[in-house]
Amino acid sequence: MSSDSAKPAKRLSSIRRMGESVTVVVQLVLFLVVVISANYLSCAHHERLDLTKRKDFTLSDLSKKLLASDGVQKRETPIRIIAVMRRSSPHFDRIHNLLDEYESRGGSAISLEFVDPARQTDRTMEIANTYNHPYTEDMIIVDGRDNSKTDSNAKKSPQNETSINPKTGKTTQQQQISAHVRTVYVKDLYLEEMDQFDQRYIAAWQDEDIISSSILGAIEGKPRKIYFATDKSNLEATDGNPAWRVLANILWQQNILLAPMRLADINAIPKDAEGVALIAPQYDLDERELKMLTDYWNRPDSSILVTLDPKARLDNLRIFLRNYGITPRNDRVITVQSKQTLSNVRSVFTRGPEINRDLGGKSTVFDGSSCSLEVRENDDQLTNRRIVPLALVQAADGWWGETRYTSEFPVFNKEEDTAPPIYIAAAVIRGQAHSDATKDLVSKMVIIANSDFLSTNNTRPEQVDFVKSSVNWLMGREELIGVGPRKLYRNKITLLDAHSTFINRIILFFLPAFSIFIALIVWNMRRA
Repeated sequence: MSSDSAKPAKRLSSIRRMGESVTVVVQLVLFLVVVISANYLSCAHHERLDLTKRKDFTLSDLSKKLLASDGVQKRETPIRIIAVMRRSSPHFDRIHNLLDEYESRGGSAISLEFVDPARQTDRTMEIANTYNHPYTEDMIIVDGRDNSKTDSNAKKSPQNETSINPKTGKTTQQQQISAHVRTVYVKDLYLEEMDQFDQRYIAAWQDEDIISSSILGAIEGKPRKIYFATDKSNLEATDGNPAWRVLANILWQQNILLAPMRLADINAIPKDAEGVALIAPQYDLDERELKMLTDYWNRPDSSILVTLDPKARLDNLRIFLRNYGITPRNDRVITVQSKQTLSNVRSVFTRGPEINRDLGGKSTVFDGSSCSLEVRENDDQLTNRRIVPLALVQAADGWWGETRYTSEFPVFNKEEDTAPPIYIAAAVIRGQAHSDATKDLVSKMVIIANSDFLSTNNTRPEQVDFVKSSVNWLMGREELIGVGPRKLYRNKITLLDAHSTFINRIILFFLPAFSIFIALIVWNMRRA
């Protein structure tokens, strides 16, 4: 017998099918657990990604602060947003995504409902009866009432509410069941223009700005009042768009009504005044009017907003402002480049003041004429009187205050002109603003040495944010200081016929041919 035959044969190991089956079952179970968990987490804690360069589809800082404020989050009843819109509307997807973002950011404080009037006729009629507002076109209702205000008696006493059309800026009256209910039509959420073929198209969206304003107005109810001295300013402008009208539209977005007031007809500033505005005053205050303004400023929690026209000579107002550390100078902020005198001031928002919390360090351009302001910061005499002046906007390097601004070729003269730093906006705080016990008694003032930036049609977004932040600071709404929403513009690209032909050739011929060529290469490699 050979040695090979003497060796015992190896036993073949049996296949453990039961173990492999258990492993496959465990893997399937784990896979299902992962899939279910991923779907649950994505539904419960989903987050949108905005891949646009300017974050066009992300809520602005101001809207986020509004939704995170105590007025929204500490409510007993959530704010109800009811969108009565046809699902066939071309704007449905955009409005749905925007309002869904409000609900996501607001959490339980925002209740969102979409109603299709074509399919949900009963619910549409119920909304019409509840809010005394029949459906005539797509609209959004913002209900900021709490439980004590949503009783049936509220339906029986409709009232007229003042509103400003966001397109025209004109004041209108709307009948609402409550000051805490705001109605917005979808057609007012965008701006239209005419093309070369006389066809209308959407040029820009302002939906977030209007919806955030409606939420703020629904929370606060009746708008706050800033009285505007109409008898001290020119109410009309050559371009038909005076500074006060632009300011009125900006203030209305913050639920603030710019109410007209004639100083010659009153003996004191009304008690319900949340503030007083002097917008591009052309006529100086007399002794009686100056006393009225001083008496109002001495009230606890008073607010004054002043935008100056450098061409107007206002000696009494200048003395009033100088008494609190801000002195408008008789000069013009200019610079000379390439033998050309420039007056559109390139400026930077200063860092430090609470008004410029989100604007500090950012640049802007103030069109028109500006004079410089003397800001007496860290002045001992003012500190003893608990008065703190603060610089808000500073001109960029190379700009100075020219006293001989009528000369044809101005040149900086250190003995006559104002040397840098040049300030064109400042604020004043009177009282102890850092004490919780006295912060509600503090008086505040904002002075801007330019009015042309409001009267033009090209008011820059950062300047609108600055005005809104200034007004919210004056009103004691520091939580709403920030960068506001931006209009989303649609840009049209004009292509020549040759360019269109070239693009069509690429899409119809070159791309399919390139795909076939790659497929042939892959097929040949696999065949080899």
